[in-house]
Amino acid sequence: MTNEDKQPVQIDPIKERRARILKIARAKKQSGELSMIEAGAVMAGAALLALAVYAGGKYVLDLIHSSQFKSEAQMFHTGILNATQNDADFSSETLTVLAQNHAFDSAGSRVASDKSAVKGMFNGTVTAAVGTLTTANDSLILTYPVTSTVCSLSAAALITVYTQVTVNGTTIFSPTVTFNSQTVATACASNGAMASMGLWTTRT
Repeated sequence: MTNEDKQPVQIDPIKERRARILKIARAKKQSGELSMIEAGAVMAGAALLALAVYAGGKYVLDLIHSSQFKSEAQMFHTGILNATQNDADFSSETLTVLAQNHAFDSAGSRVASDKSAVKGMFNGTVTAAVGTLTTANDSLILTYPVTSTVCSLSAAALITVYTQVTVNGTTIFSPTVTFNSQTVATACASNGAMASMGLWTTRT
């Protein structure tokens, strides 16, 4: 055998490069990595999901806020009754006295440290005033600012707790006023984005 028979085999660089690319592609496929097309499809799906969440997000958030508000309003009602249980009526009650007697503890840090003020969930100021339903000083009226949407979503639940409920000055429920969903819708929207709910606590 001569030296001429032992010449090295020539390798086509283009074929070698293609082989390397195919090998890398197979390795990526086996390791679970996505191709550019697959990655693009995943990103498009994620974008569509994000849009769906964004579109429904406000409604879901309103439902959560409504649930939180209803719970807090019910706790305030219980707190007021507990704080005033030995009083003949509400004539001597103020928001500060009620706060000192733990009527608003469910609001946590939104109760001022000196008990002089209570912030609502929507950053408005909650107020308390003595009122008359049938006899003088027989009611304590909390005024609580809420969003108009939360007002609409919460009104039906609050009439099962409070003796009388008003919205932006309109009585939506009382011993003499029957609850009506159309009245609620109109009243809650009558002041734009925010609504002022008057929540009447009595002993009856």
